Amino acid sequence: MLKQRILNDAFVSHRLIAFRTPMEEWGETIVGYVKELTHEIITLDEINEYGCHIGSSTFKIESLIDIVIDDKTLKCLKYMESHCECLSPQNCITIWGTGYDVKEHITNKMKEKETITLFVEDGIKNDTNIIGVVEDIDEESVIVNQIDRYGEKDGSILLPLETITGVRWGSMENQARRLLYKMTKYGEK
Repeated sequence: MLKQRILNDAFVSHRLIAFRTPMEEWGETIVGYVKELTHEIITLDEINEYGCHIGSSTFKIESLIDIVIDDKTLKCLKYMESHCECLSPQNCITIWGTGYDVKEHITNKMKEKETITLFVEDGIKNDTNIIGVVEDIDEESVIVNQIDRYGEKDGSILLPLETITGVRWGSMENQARRLLYKMTKYGEK
């Protein structure tokens, strides 16, 4: 059976894997290393979306669907796992206010070249999160060099200050993207 072969290979090679079961919501994925494996059950040492260990979970093998190995997301998680101790939720600061109210903070983070999140009201949907490094700011607008969830450059965006509803820095998401960006920037991926 292919499923058993893939799981056994991940167990023997200590390879990070991901899968879903019918119990998870669509898009929710279990990620970890195979700790125990029989023909009926699998026990994983799970990691979260920032590569930090979160305990063990056991599943029936027959319930596993969409098993993933060696994709881009797992490679990024493997890298973050080895740097997990660098990430801390205690460093997160969020300031709510219009772009004009938080402009000084945005300017300071631009000077520090820190990865930030800007919350933007687009007038159609809920707030949009723009994550990246501020390239420039003036009296009306800000330019952000976006960083995607893989730590790769994802183009630049010009945002009118009037659409900004808040700024955040030091979040786990900001730290993780910055960590992955440094990895990709220097070709270590």
